[in-house]
Amino acid sequence: MKKKKIYHVIEVSQKMIKTFPKQGHENVAFNASFYRNGKKLNSIEQATIANFSELVRSYDKSENPDKVRVEFKDLETGSLIWSKTFQWTDADEDIPKSLSGYSGLGEAEVNDLVQRKFSEMERSRELERMSAELQKLQAINEDLEFQVQDMQNTIEAKKQVEYYSNIIGMALPGLAKFFNDTPVGAAMNFLAGTDEEKAKGIEESKGEPKDTQRETILEMI
Repeated sequence: MKKKKIYHVIEVSQKMIKTFPKQGHENVAFNASFYRNGKKLNSIEQATIANFSELVRSYDKSENPDKVRVEFKDLETGSLIWSKTFQWTDADEDIPKSLSGYSGLGEAEVNDLVQRKFSEMERSRELERMSAELQKLQAINEDLEFQVQDMQNTIEAKKQVEYYSNIIGMALPGLAKFFNDTPVGAAMNFLAGTDEEKAKGIEESKGEPKDTQRETILEMI
């Protein structure tokens, strides 16, 4: 591969390497495979990214490939972070096109897009947190609604008891008349309060002769 072609491979890859820590990938290794005329010549396996440029230049010099495939993996999770196949026919166009490559963008632009991606992730996490809080509030609201309904039922029951108590209270004096001279009648008179009225009437009637006698004496004088 021509010198400027392999340097292009290194330049593009190094730009992506700088974004890995921002994506949360601290322990990263790379693989590189070298091809010529469709045949695999040699490869680098699980090498540290600190030696990326030096190793790629060395293998390019010894193998003189027309195609290089580069892969970066997170050693902690085993996940593929980014990969790209470079060919000398389109080396001038080989620029990352997503998180694994953005067409026509330099380091600043790539970093900006990575930052935007993290902002989106933060918003997503905040949305999940707010959704969880909303579910908690809805559960509390449902519990409060149940308590309010229970209190309303209790109040309604008390009103019903008072209503029927008033009806019974008004009916007792009339019913007591049918049970005069019986224990039931006495109880009804007591509950209706008519026994007190009778007692008061008796006391008043006892007082009348005294008043009449006094008036008679005064007339005689």
